[in-house]
Amino acid sequence: MSNDLVVAGPSTRRLAAAFAVAGGMWAVAPVHPGLPCPFRTITGLPCPLCGMTRAVSAALHGDVIASLRFQPAGLMLLALVAWVLVRRSRAEVRLPTWVLPAVFGAMWVWNLTLNPTFH
Repeated sequence: MSNDLVVAGPSTRRLAAAFAVAGGMWAVAPVHPGLPCPFRTITGLPCPLCGMTRAVSAALHGDVIASLRFQPAGLMLLALVAWVLVRRSRAEVRLPTWVLPAVFGAMWVWNLTLNPTFH
């Protein structure tokens, strides 16, 4: 179906490689500039993606517990990027379009209710 979300294929492999390079550069950078969340700045509430930068950075530094505390989806994102980069098949992997809003919804519920770094 053309309305499905492509999570793995030739175009996503390039995106995953760019993400891996950017994440690696961020992890080894001596200084991390502050990147305030526009949604949180305006509303005072964490957005669904709040904590992802810290989660990915913590995971790349080997601190899995801190990564999970910041945002559990950070490890899932790293696992997805790694899978997209190492899989041998060039065939597209598609998911129903409802998966992305469901994942973002779960991430937002985590940030609003359970995330210890925001409470």
